[in-house]
Amino acid sequence: MNRARPLHILNVAETIKGGIATYLDTLEHYSRDFNCHFEYLIPAAQIDQIASRQIEPHAYSRKGIGPLRLAAAIVRLARQSKPDVVYAHSTFAGVALCLAKPWLCRGTKTMYCAHGWASFRDRSKLVILLSRIIERGMSYIPDAVVNISRHEHEINRIHGFSKRNVLIQSTVLDRDSRLKAQRQDDQRLHILFAARLDWEKGYDILVEAIHILQKSRPDFVYHIVGDAVLGNLKIEKIVADNVHYYGWIDHAEIDRFYDRADVFIVPSRNEGFGLTVLEAFRSSVPVIASDRGALPELVEHAVNGLVFNCTAADLAEKLHGMDLDILRSYGRAGRRSYLEKFSPAQFVVSYQKLFGQLRGSI
Repeated sequence: MNRARPLHILNVAETIKGGIATYLDTLEHYSRDFNCHFEYLIPAAQIDQIASRQIEPHAYSRKGIGPLRLAAAIVRLARQSKPDVVYAHSTFAGVALCLAKPWLCRGTKTMYCAHGWASFRDRSKLVILLSRIIERGMSYIPDAVVNISRHEHEINRIHGFSKRNVLIQSTVLDRDSRLKAQRQDDQRLHILFAARLDWEKGYDILVEAIHILQKSRPDFVYHIVGDAVLGNLKIEKIVADNVHYYGWIDHAEIDRFYDRADVFIVPSRNEGFGLTVLEAFRSSVPVIASDRGALPELVEHAVNGLVFNCTAADLAEKLHGMDLDILRSYGRAGRRSYLEKFSPAQFVVSYQKLFGQLRGSI
């Protein structure tokens, strides 16, 4: 029996730095399992983030008429390459897709993944309400909408989002355990943060917690990976012998930072899922995460890590009481959580089903 031709999917994003790049790399990795051919319309400055040659760069931002310009680019490229599906990633690209849909070729299907809905972010009640109204309307335009966490999926159902919303929990690829570096014999506690140095990711919460702990726990060593992207936070970089900054690193290098870490910190004010939590878990590194968004779905308090109340004082208190033996126990539990609850196998099966449905309707 001949295999059906590959489904041609055009992925579109305004920015992919961080979690979206990891997500797209995972899709690309399983392209044969999905029987899909992926193409990418992504920022020119970030084309090195995706392991693919099928990339069309763009230079559009969310400012001004950026969404209209990206929508025009979607229509132009879709008419040229004739994809079966256009798949938008993140809110900005989702808006552009909604604008572009009436002008796409007949029969072209559309998909959207917010990678964290704006209406779940820590904002005023009025802004959350307006965001939810807009996003609920957007959920009815694409042919399929992917929710990346059970937390968001269930709340969206309560608030009347389209039944085209499907739950596909995110994952990360497992690593080759043979490449894991041996932990050096060092009794100091090594703490890792890897994210944008932006308000949403709670970088300022981490900084304040470090200031609190500097006198009482000088044996702590902090490793901070990432840099500002949105520019919505006045960045303070701590100058101290035990605080190290690395900026953005190649994603292929991230595992060496997990290998030297005793605990991974996620102080996010909102988090649609938390791919970095799974990156830590796959390396048997426990996580201390805020109680926001989907993070409590991943981090079980006092099992594979700790959950704190998104304040610097509580984060400092949780860190102050840690010892290496407890953290190693949490780390082993984190590895089990990754394998049993968030494995790539479940991700693949869910996408195979969704892509199969779209294929059948083309």
